[in-house]
Amino acid sequence: MTFAFFPDALTRPVVDPTLLEQRLSTGLMSIAMNAQREICVLQKAGGVPTAPEEVLRLINVASILVKDLDKLVEVRLREDWEGRKVEVR
Repeated sequence: MTFAFFPDALTRPVVDPTLLEQRLSTGLMSIAMNAQREICVLQKAGGVPTAPEEVLRLINVASILVKDLDKLVEVRLREDWEGRKVEVR
C-alpha cells in the first residue's frame, strides 16, 4: 500500500494515489505486508514529517487492506483452479 501526504495538515493521506496525486504530494510512504500483518518493507520518501502515531495508524489501515486483497486473490486463484480441466491419459 502506498500513502501520499500533502502539505495541508487537514488533508488526510491518500491511499494508492494516482500518478497526478503522487506528483502533487509532498511525501509518500509505501508499506509492503503479508497476510499475517508482518511488515516486509516500509519506505518513506519526501520531506513531510510524520508522527509515530500516524505511522502506526497507517500500518493498521494497510493491514486491513492487505487482508482484503489477500482474500480476493485466494478466491480468484480458487476460481481459476476449479475452471481448469486436466486430463491424464
